[in-house]
Amino acid sequence: MKASDLFWRRFRDEQRTSAKYLRLLFNDHFVIFLIIALGGIVLAYRELLSTPQSMMFWRSNWWQVIIITWLLIGLQIGDLITYFKPADRLYLLGNDSEIIKKYLTRSVNLSILYASVWQAVFVSAIIPILLRIYVSGLLRISSLLIFAISYKLLLLLFERDKLFLKQRLQTITIFEANSTAEGLLFRVLLPSIFLEFILILTQTQVYILMSAWLVLMVVTAYYFHISNHKANSFAINWAIATQQAQQQKQRVLHFFALFAEIPNQPKSIKRRRYLDFCLERLIKNKPAMLRLYWTRLARDPEILTLVLRLIIVGMIIVGLLQTAPDWLVAVVCALTVYLVNFQLLPLFSDTQKKIWTRLMPITNSQKQSEFIQVHRLVNYIVCTLLIITVAVTSKSLQRILLLFVLLIVVTIALQKSYIPYMIKKMKK
Repeated sequence: MKASDLFWRRFRDEQRTSAKYLRLLFNDHFVIFLIIALGGIVLAYRELLSTPQSMMFWRSNWWQVIIITWLLIGLQIGDLITYFKPADRLYLLGNDSEIIKKYLTRSVNLSILYASVWQAVFVSAIIPILLRIYVSGLLRISSLLIFAISYKLLLLLFERDKLFLKQRLQTITIFEANSTAEGLLFRVLLPSIFLEFILILTQTQVYILMSAWLVLMVVTAYYFHISNHKANSFAINWAIATQQAQQQKQRVLHFFALFAEIPNQPKSIKRRRYLDFCLERLIKNKPAMLRLYWTRLARDPEILTLVLRLIIVGMIIVGLLQTAPDWLVAVVCALTVYLVNFQLLPLFSDTQKKIWTRLMPITNSQKQSEFIQVHRLVNYIVCTLLIITVAVTSKSLQRILLLFVLLIVVTIALQKSYIPYMIKKMKK
């Protein structure tokens, strides 16, 4: 099979798999969360834009920091998509030249297409703010978009270049591959400087800057261009290529796993040493199953990070809804608590799948009650953080009391009915 045909075949297979996962993703929990989150963000954005343009609020230098940080986040989204598999190092061995010329060329084209959409979304999201702050807003908007897309293209070409085995004379080595210093320089420092210049320079200076950048971009892209001579002299480092493809696939699966249980997703325990201090105090003199649940939660690569992200997103949305009705804030808080409980459920099922857990001389009712204790403490922490967020942002005693009562009711309902029902359902 030709290299180009192989890439598009794998692309179609991956799209079918993604479509299957999307059906799992768009469940009731995700749709409800999406509606509430988008509604809260739109309300907060409308309130922000209602501030008169003449106020000093729009002249603060903090806006440049916010805009640059937002665009830097956008630049981190979108990896090189290769669809390489571990067996390729055997079955495609000796076909490196065609893989480099055709397969990876289509890989870069597809990757920049996806990445350009993300850059356009991130730039479009701040267009109203840019028009409020700058007189020549349209020039800066187009410059930011051109820079974001072109810089992302160079990052993708750089990622492709790391997959090659080349002669020493053909290699420019500044840092160790994928090192922290390399990431800070090319993904944070350099784009931050260019973005800052685009925001602070005059209109004429921005024209000159963008012209110079486009020339530099073309020269750099030409350096990364794969000619027939280069394709014949390069070889693919299959160990790095397959590792990069697997990491990219895991990041996609990790996104789908935010609100849905993805089948056949490999898991590995990861010790977080910075949590050992808290973990020791949580499990000291506690029953065996309770110690096991807390240890697995602290070291699970998925559940803990998902729970923390949900809590942070919930707090941000609640903080933005300062002038929203009390009922909307209450719904967002209740939904956040519910989703945190929903994400903790795999902790029980994953623990019970281990044969050593089933062999422990502990009754099922004990295992269930100790799992509910974990839920209870997590709920207390989440509710406390949400109430503190409301107290700091709105300072409304009525809203705080309403939220306090509602969260108590929601927590009791989850612990007494929802969690036991879901545990019983998982056992079946």
